Amino acid sequence: MDPIKITLIAFLCGFFCSCSTGPPPFDNSDWAIDTCSPGQYELARAEERARNWWSKNSARYGNEPHYLAVDTTVLLDGEIVQYLWPKLIGSRHTTSFFAGYGGDYNQGNIYCATIFDTNTGKLVSNQGYAYVDSPAKGQVVRFGNYVARFIR
Repeated sequence: MDPIKITLIAFLCGFFCSCSTGPPPFDNSDWAIDTCSPGQYELARAEERARNWWSKNSARYGNEPHYLAVDTTVLLDGEIVQYLWPKLIGSRHTTSFFAGYGGDYNQGNIYCATIFDTNTGKLVSNQGYAYVDSPAKGQVVRFGNYVARFIR
């Protein structure tokens, strides 16, 4: 067989095998930089969105992991006050914060996710987890002690 054809076939096989439409693989590093306390309205809205999402997608994903991380709210300046800088530096998932850093302090976008238990149909607590970089929709990530599928 012609060496050019072999090279072309190997290249195309490698190219098509590397293209994936699924969510990225599980990353066990903690996406949370801190905890947060969303308001009651935000919690109720997140719980309702998680229930709706789970009713539509439970057959697609199955029950592992049985937690969903629900994007709940954007934290405002001053909601995370104590020791923000070391938390940002110590996390592997704060690239977007530093990409916009121009020398002047700007909190940037820090979000809050709450954890929804698909077995009970409720949020596990009123506490949320602050994060900076958003995981891909459907990606399995860790927030604190919970391994959860991230939904918007």
